[in-house]
Amino acid sequence: MDDAWTPYAKDAKRVVKVLHHPGATPLEMVTQTATDAVDFSPYATQMRQSANELSLTLTWHMQLYGAGQPKAGEIIAVQLDDKALWWGVIESLNDYRLQAGARTLTLIVRSRDAGPFWREVRRMTDIYPTATPLSRIARDIALALGLTDAEMQLPTSSSYTAHSNTQLADLPAWAMLEQLYGPEGRAPFVDARGRLKTISRDCARAADIALTEDRIVAVTASRSRPSVTAVRVKWLDPALTRVEHQDQSLAQATITAGFFQPVQKQEVAFSDDGSQRADNTYLVVKQSANSGLLPVCEEDYEQTSQTGGRIVLTTARWVPGLIGSFLALKAAAALPDIAPPFGGPTAPTGKIVYGGLELSVLLVMASIGTGQYEVHGTPYDYVNGRNTTEAYNSAAPAWVSNEMEIENDFVSSEDAAQAYAIRELIYNARSASSYGVSIVDDPRIEPGDVLQFPDGSHLYVTGYSRDLTAGAPAVLDVDGFQV
Repeated sequence: MDDAWTPYAKDAKRVVKVLHHPGATPLEMVTQTATDAVDFSPYATQMRQSANELSLTLTWHMQLYGAGQPKAGEIIAVQLDDKALWWGVIESLNDYRLQAGARTLTLIVRSRDAGPFWREVRRMTDIYPTATPLSRIARDIALALGLTDAEMQLPTSSSYTAHSNTQLADLPAWAMLEQLYGPEGRAPFVDARGRLKTISRDCARAADIALTEDRIVAVTASRSRPSVTAVRVKWLDPALTRVEHQDQSLAQATITAGFFQPVQKQEVAFSDDGSQRADNTYLVVKQSANSGLLPVCEEDYEQTSQTGGRIVLTTARWVPGLIGSFLALKAAAALPDIAPPFGGPTAPTGKIVYGGLELSVLLVMASIGTGQYEVHGTPYDYVNGRNTTEAYNSAAPAWVSNEMEIENDFVSSEDAAQAYAIRELIYNARSASSYGVSIVDDPRIEPGDVLQFPDGSHLYVTGYSRDLTAGAPAVLDVDGFQV
């Protein structure tokens, strides 16, 4: 509700003025500091204004010909009794005609948020940490649209980001704002003065404006579409849940063991980036280092952390005796070659000793083996589970089922998800039946307001329109649904 206005009296005369601003900026329109206004009121023959659109028909002879003719992208403002009522940006120039020297042109003017810059251009926000107020993210989005603080009336949010590294990406700015404010029961809205704010989607709240019998001109009602019977809200649980996968190979290693080193240790990670966690890990020997002629080592494995382990090959105890054998070989080389005192071929005693020691050296040097190993286990991760909360109409028969699904990762808890689902079910179920009322013009009314009728029933306002053509009655046509 716009408190800057007061309702018109029945049969009141409205003084309407249409101004063309060929060079003004949106900020100048919001702050009412534009100085380039050109009065188009004498040429306005038909004019109808709604919350987000103005249809204006201009008729002239030569006054607006050439450079004076309005162009797409320029601003048109409407004043009511010398007070700013609404302004928007020219979207298109339609139905240009020339008849008997008079030129006629219809302008379609839309609110600043109706263009692709707000509704279609996909964007990406910064990355926000846990416990960032959602109102701060909304303000950053508005600043990215080029708005200043004077052009915003965004409420302070009571909700915060529940996840770390939160980012909105590949969404238009308007869709981002809907995601941020949806769980709080609010929706983004640009008012008649071009300021970004929010409106409530709560249908159960108290009325904003009470209508008396003398202000109601006519009432109409109809059913426009099937009613929604269930709403599912899918949201990301802030609490981490452990998820285990099936047993599988986590790491591979090829290790060579031998006389050259008593113990071989190799650290293994359960993933290439070292981030995979696993439990119940064990060693699988694909090819043992002991598969040669001689046993070489003992093969062991231990898990050292959540993300890795260690394979240990311990060389056989006799293998390190290689150094002693070398020393003994050196000593045997100094033994004198004494032939035995018997006949026949001779075998010097020193050579016999030397040959035995040389054989031990060769056996030790042959004690080298290469093994191929795998570490198996059960990998697991901690993830934010995807929850689904449903609100449904238990009285609706199955053959009229009409379900709606919403995905929003800014829902912080199960209670918040239930409130969100119930609120959206009520809103979408009741909005299926449209309701219209014509009342004495009341510029206070905006979409999102709740009107109360003399019989106590309520109407949630989704839109309005008024005929501002010269001589038109001061009547406001309100669209909405009963709540």
